[in-house]
Amino acid sequence: MPKRHYCMACQFPLSVCLCKFVHKICNSVELTVLQHPSETKVAKNTARLLALALQNIQIVVGETAQDFRQLQAFCLQHHNDVALLYPSTVSRPLEELNKAHNIKYLLLLDGTWKKAFKLYQCNPWLTALPCWHFAHPPASQYQRKAHRSDSLSTLEAAAYGLHLLENIDTAPLLVLQQKRQQFSGQRPD
Repeated sequence: MPKRHYCMACQFPLSVCLCKFVHKICNSVELTVLQHPSETKVAKNTARLLALALQNIQIVVGETAQDFRQLQAFCLQHHNDVALLYPSTVSRPLEELNKAHNIKYLLLLDGTWKKAFKLYQCNPWLTALPCWHFAHPPASQYQRKAHRSDSLSTLEAAAYGLHLLENIDTAPLLVLQQKRQQFSGQRPD
């Protein structure tokens, strides 16, 4: 079997290179994605797409509190500036955020609903952070196996969250996700 060649910039196979669809977005709010380890190899990994297009992002792969030790210390030190985007019993609608909240860091959990819940449960320090959810999320365009009416891909959640917090145009993110899905439907990864 011939060796597959990858694009040096986007790290996708050359046959499905996404570089021409990447338009950098200058986001002021730093996005941090806590990614479940099983998501790193997913072909349509939308956190990976976010890393291509956002200027201010970090992805931290792990599952337990030990894996996120440095991030935990940072978040607890900057508690008033951090927001966790996760629908919980204590979360509030991000659409109702007022100017008194100065969110500088937005955290998202990347994984299936089951894996995101596990990340949340394995990291009790997350419950100490201000927690937000979407009251009226946009319709998802992400093609997935499991369907829930309130499901968004990590990319879609980040795009909507950044739009609400910064009022920036995040359409290039959605285009990137759409192109990746089109390519993954045409060719095997």
